[in-house]
Amino acid sequence: MSLVDRIRPMRLSLLALTVLLYPVVWLSDVEPEGVGILTAYVAPALVVILLFVLLLDALMNRVFMIDQTGEQFAITRTRMRLDLLAVAGLVLFWWPYFRDIGSL
Repeated sequence: MSLVDRIRPMRLSLLALTVLLYPVVWLSDVEPEGVGILTAYVAPALVVILLFVLLLDALMNRVFMIDQTGEQFAITRTRMRLDLLAVAGLVLFWWPYFRDIGSL
């Protein structure tokens, strides 16, 4: 079973959106006019939302792992690890931004 089959399209799109938000932090100080509104206001809000969604998904995968064995256990563990890896990337890229605006 391939990695794409293990994580399914919805989770794959969630992870892809998360990875797309990594470099947006470098555009977050653009003047908030036109497209700059997306990078100045929408992207930081999405980062916070995705952070909570990914952590909740990782927690739910861990809960589901309790009753699973064999291949299904491995699939769920892979999903949880991908969620936590995406969270680590969000924190790594966006920590300086949120620290500088004084929200931490």
